[in-house]
Amino acid sequence: MTPGDSPIPAEVESAIAEELLKVHVESYGAGAEAINVHVRDDTVVAVIDVELTPAEETLLDAGQGEAVKVTREAYQQAIAPTFQAIVERATGRRVDSFLSSMSLDPIYSVEFFRLAPER
Repeated sequence: MTPGDSPIPAEVESAIAEELLKVHVESYGAGAEAINVHVRDDTVVAVIDVELTPAEETLLDAGQGEAVKVTREAYQQAIAPTFQAIVERATGRRVDSFLSSMSLDPIYSVEFFRLAPER
């Protein structure tokens, strides 16, 4: 790629997926069964079929799913700067905002990034 060329969307999506997965493994000690990243206009959406840790599985089995959801979402906000940096490096654009939410049935998380307008 020469200076000024825009990255190929599939390469951007792949780079984001790879880095997000790496952070998940390093941060949670568990990875993901699948991760799908979609870059469109001013948004980046990552849908991650997360693997729960043994502690989270125990909580879920004990009927404490809401504790897993709340803790995961709080942790995602705590590491938001790391996630935002990944998206900014891959897209070459600043992230204006980040949202994270987790589903327990089925188990997955959604990471949503709103990008600043292009200059």
